[in-house]
Amino acid sequence: MKWLLKQMIMVLALSFSITTVAVPATDLTIHLSGSEPIARKTLTYQCDTEAVKLGLPAEPFSVEYINGAGNSLVILPISGKSLIFVNVMSASGARYASGIYIWWDAGSRGTTLYSDSLAGKDQSACQRKDAK
Repeated sequence: MKWLLKQMIMVLALSFSITTVAVPATDLTIHLSGSEPIARKTLTYQCDTEAVKLGLPAEPFSVEYINGAGNSLVILPISGKSLIFVNVMSASGARYASGIYIWWDAGSRGTTLYSDSLAGKDQSACQRKDAK
């Protein structure tokens, strides 16, 4: 009887872990007050060889810019997740922050992803490829 109970617990634990792994991506809806229209733009970037070390894809990837209702956001693919960055004050260009990361879009001077963690500071230079 003990053996059967152990087997049932193992089967339940295994089925739970399988279903948690197979969870699909999640959508997010944010309701913003104001009459300003929301503008969305998707751009493609390619970064230098340091990109993978920071969690960015080695191949070209899409970045979504969302502006409206007094908000400026960027969504970046880092370490297999979609991280949301919010615009913060900068002297020049558009600087976005999310956790330990800074995405600094300096226009014609290029774009850089910075990471400032306990492990140290890293950065990757990125270039825009095209607009969608």
